Amino acid sequence: MQRWKGLSAVLGVLLGASLGVTLTLLLLEGRWQEAIPLHLCSLSALAAIWLAFSPRQPLLNFLWYLGMPGAALALVFPAPAVSGLQALLDASYIVTHALILVIPSLCMARGMRPQRGKSRAMMGTLLVIAAVAGAVNRRLGTDFLFLAAPPAGTPLETVFAAGYAAYLTFLFAMMMTLCLIMDALAGGRKRRK
Repeated sequence: MQRWKGLSAVLGVLLGASLGVTLTLLLLEGRWQEAIPLHLCSLSALAAIWLAFSPRQPLLNFLWYLGMPGAALALVFPAPAVSGLQALLDASYIVTHALILVIPSLCMARGMRPQRGKSRAMMGTLLVIAAVAGAVNRRLGTDFLFLAAPPAGTPLETVFAAGYAAYLTFLFAMMMTLCLIMDALAGGRKRRK
């Protein structure tokens, strides 16, 4: 058990360092507003760091339903920010998203299980995050959660071409579908009310 805790802590520190690299690059390039952790993967990385040091059921649920599917999509359809030090930013991007998958998987290997029946709660959480991100986007001209426009080079550009309402509807439907799939795959029992 001690070995698992040690490995988890090392991965948590590595994830923190990876986020630190991204944050430092954005700040050095004068892009402080992009460093605000309002992308789903930024929030998931923070949750994964916390989970690495203090396994908590709500953190695992958040990562299972939202963070892990988001990180997997980010690795399949990468859209890292552009930087003067692109290779370093790309490496940080890959490490961050991979560890969002690895840290909760390690917790599950140790016996923790995501709870079933949390898809609606997680979508509610995501809608609250989206409302905050949308307000920040309007105020700062950012594009957190890709609510303003899709990431370049991804299939979401095709959906966006159908119109903004279709794009937002698709984002919601996609995340709801992913949550329902993760709910069906969850290993924990649904808690009774």
